Amino acid sequence: MNRFLMGKQLKLKMVLAIIISLLVAAGVSIVFQVVGETALDSYLSKSTFVENRQKDALERFQALVSSEQLSTQDHEELSGWISGERYLKLFIFVKDKLIYTSNTEADPEINEELLTQFLPSKIPITTVQFADQPAQVYLVGFYEYQYYNLLLILSVFAAVIAFIIAFLLLISHKISYIGKLEREIKILEGGNLDYKITISGRDELSSLAWSIDEMRKSFVERLGSEERVRTANRELITAISHDLRTPLTILLGYMDIIELGKYKTQEDLLQYIHNSREKAYQIKILSDKLFEYFTVSSASEEEDVDFEIYEGRELLDQLLDEQLAVIEDIDVQIQPNYGEQPFLLEMNLVAIRRVFDNIFSNIKKYADTSHPVHIELHMKQQILYMNVSNRIRPVDKTKDSNEIGLVSCKKILEQHNGTLSTSERNDRFTLQIELPVILSNTDR
Repeated sequence: MNRFLMGKQLKLKMVLAIIISLLVAAGVSIVFQVVGETALDSYLSKSTFVENRQKDALERFQALVSSEQLSTQDHEELSGWISGERYLKLFIFVKDKLIYTSNTEADPEINEELLTQFLPSKIPITTVQFADQPAQVYLVGFYEYQYYNLLLILSVFAAVIAFIIAFLLLISHKISYIGKLEREIKILEGGNLDYKITISGRDELSSLAWSIDEMRKSFVERLGSEERVRTANRELITAISHDLRTPLTILLGYMDIIELGKYKTQEDLLQYIHNSREKAYQIKILSDKLFEYFTVSSASEEEDVDFEIYEGRELLDQLLDEQLAVIEDIDVQIQPNYGEQPFLLEMNLVAIRRVFDNIFSNIKKYADTSHPVHIELHMKQQILYMNVSNRIRPVDKTKDSNEIGLVSCKKILEQHNGTLSTSERNDRFTLQIELPVILSNTDR
């Protein structure tokens, strides 16, 4: 699904839920009002409620006129009384002429006969004796409207309730999902990072859940990586401590012999000094490799290595020529099988030179010079393979057990999205490097 549309799914669902809820509310209101009005009309047609209310009003009006001695000209008092009577209209005629009405819209020229036709009442026109003269009083009551108004209020209330219920039912799944996400996030907050976030639907909430789960996976992976680094560092420190202790102990022994004068001849003294220098250099080599390891590790963590693009063939030929000049006494057979396809390499040249220096330094120290060193380079599916194979020197058992240099090389190649692997079989050591290449005619 289009990501833009997917991002609008929740909004569209909310709008649709509101529209459906409004339709449901309108339907409930209409049904409620139609049914209510039908029932109310049926009740009022059989009831004398309106007639009784109008008779009571007429009696109160007659009592008012009699007690207050009102005349037909006391319009202010009449208006004051009628204003307190809700749902009631008052008309007063003298000799079939309308002299007072509470209905401002009534035609002053209307007569009694027309009025009773237009505004029928439950009680007929009644003659009331005012202080100045008798007059015909016509009262029209609209008491049923209080029930119709109440019915309207109840229908609106029912519509509101129906809207709320319908809307909550339509979004109940999303509300439940939000609550579930909240509970799952609290589980993650509690430290259980292996708990998988539930991803449901295809809207903003599911996108948010997916992002949270991806962040959880990334955090778990980072924690695992940090733990592996700590474990590797602990193992390295243990191994380097062991490797440093042996030559350091021997060096101290030589120093004690020299200081205490326990040598027999001058030649023995020179031999002890020579051996001490060798052990000191061995310690220096180990400390240099340890420094190099932590330098590469720090650079890997900071991810601030600068890369440049080089022509692949020329760069590899240059790097190999630089190393062959240093180990002229070793027979190195190189088999470049690149094919005719030109390619590029994106790398940090200083770091890659360090890898080559380390590899050929190991060849110089540990390779059996009576057998050739084979270096094969070939390319397959945009990956450059470099295989280095040599016979191990049988009498040399001084190989570093911690292999700090190879660990550093491996980290450097990982920075270049490459790999380094080693194997040892039948006194033959094999190293393989894999590096991604850029085919210049397609990716340049």
